[in-house]
Amino acid sequence: MKKIPIPYLIAVDGGGTGCRVVIARPKGGILASAESGPANIATAFGTALHTIIKTASEAWQKAGLEAATMPQAVAVLGLAGANIGDVAQRLKRSLPFTQSYVTDDRETTLRGALAGADGCLAAVGTGSFFCSQNAGVTRSIGGWGFSVGDDGSGARLGQDLLRRVLHCHDGIENHSDLTRSVLQAFDNDPAAISTFALSASPHDFGCYAPQVIKAADAGDPQAVNLRTSAVNAIQTALEAVGFTGQQRLCMCGGLGRAVSGVLDPVYRDSLVRPKGDALAGGLAIAQSILNQSQSI
Repeated sequence: MKKIPIPYLIAVDGGGTGCRVVIARPKGGILASAESGPANIATAFGTALHTIIKTASEAWQKAGLEAATMPQAVAVLGLAGANIGDVAQRLKRSLPFTQSYVTDDRETTLRGALAGADGCLAAVGTGSFFCSQNAGVTRSIGGWGFSVGDDGSGARLGQDLLRRVLHCHDGIENHSDLTRSVLQAFDNDPAAISTFALSASPHDFGCYAPQVIKAADAGDPQAVNLRTSAVNAIQTALEAVGFTGQQRLCMCGGLGRAVSGVLDPVYRDSLVRPKGDALAGGLAIAQSILNQSQSI
């Protein structure tokens, strides 16, 4: 039987912060990319599906490719929340691609960062997860979502900041410049913080994380305390996943990179630059899928 060539690869990285897509030739360079808003299939399936298809179509168009040929691509999607329930299978049934592989962003991020080598990974952005790879054996923890997980994450840090602001208002903690400024942003009305938190998404909470990091770098005592708690959570998770100080360690995600300089020495001394990001990992997996299909 004559094989039908599948000329292009698609990698998607989606989560609480945004959705990124790249189009590439097999064993070749990237043709185009596109970015858009949040795409967490566990918390907002319909919105995430729309965002993914729209962003992929935009990247396809930017690459100068005919829209009718997009379903022929091999697509790998590494998405936050894909490990929860049956959302990965539901999404796969809804995608326009002939060959698609939906996984959570742990697999694509690890593949991109370590490129198959041994080591440990902390991916700390809006959410968080932690992985280790040793002699081909992979272990991961976290990635359970904001409601019951995401320790040390940007969303958790932002939520902790708002909680700390309320504690300061109630006299449980002492105010700092950071907590005063956040309360002022809510018109000095603590009830407004509570109202905001009732409907806030992980992304909404995570938007406060950069304020904490900036204030901590300036020495704000409450910000330093909050950052220290996040760093402790990250280090505890890395220890649980098998980090001993003897492996290479990659810190990924916006918050992960922001706190890498204040990790304890045993962690900081093991840091190496990731070899690639989640999109690079997705393309590598897509290439493997294509190679396997062409060998049949």
